[in-house]
Amino acid sequence: MPLKTLIVIALRLYAIYWLVEGLSQLLIFGPAVVAVNLQMSKTHAWQSSQASALQSPFSLYSFLLMPLATLILATILWFIASRISTAVTKGHDTDLAFTVLTRDDLYHFAFVFLGLYFVLTSISGALREGFRFFPIVESNPQTVELLGPFLGHGATFVAGFVCMIGAGRWTRKLMRREKKQESLSSPPQAI
Repeated sequence: MPLKTLIVIALRLYAIYWLVEGLSQLLIFGPAVVAVNLQMSKTHAWQSSQASALQSPFSLYSFLLMPLATLILATILWFIASRISTAVTKGHDTDLAFTVLTRDDLYHFAFVFLGLYFVLTSISGALREGFRFFPIVESNPQTVELLGPFLGHGATFVAGFVCMIGAGRWTRKLMRREKKQESLSSPPQAI
């Protein structure tokens, strides 16, 4: 298996990681920003001359810039992974001898490993935030602020579980897509 292929797999694994992290951060910060913005619109706090810079609507939405940037970078990394691997291995792309492992095996392992990582890292956060959110749903008007982190950890758990369960299907889709791209990029051979 070429070294270039292993680099593409590793870069795409990072892209999937960044995608899930960006989505979970959006679910954590999104409801909190909306709740604070709704509260401020009721009191018109940003219009007063004594309102701080943190009370302006723009600075509230700046909390969403990091998750959005993470999603954009994940998408860009996914699409340029093959170009990066070509640049990294330029002049010394060697064939690594894996007699037992195939590209399918590596993709399948990567999806299962990434899914397991997301599931295991989100369980404690989901439990912690769930215990903070559920006892006070009826008695506290700040439930929206506590719901965001719970949903973020829950989304990370679900994404990890989907990644593990769908590893075989996603591997087949990636392999079909890569074979199609390879056939389009390779020059026709003379007969």
